Amino acid sequence: MKIEKAIEGNYPSVSVYCKCSSLNENTGYADLYKKLLEKIGKLPKNSEFVLRDIISTPPALIGRWFYENVKNGLVKNVEHIGKDEGGVEKYRKL
Repeated sequence: MKIEKAIEGNYPSVSVYCKCSSLNENTGYADLYKKLLEKIGKLPKNSEFVLRDIISTPPALIGRWFYENVKNGLVKNVEHIGKDEGGVEKYRKL
């Protein structure tokens, strides 16, 4: 099934997985999202972060994918903890 392959490949969504697999290549955003997940995986437990701590200038689309996937439980060991003083989404690695 497509959804399992998308999750296994750390794609942000099934539609991005389908696009990349049909083109036999990755998109820049899909690669960036995978790098984001890899870097978060290396953070110490209980680290609090905003996406710009991990990627210097994260595109809004990456932020939306990440927020939605954390909310839906697709990103394991990360919880959304609110917003920082500037209104930026804040997370904690579990």
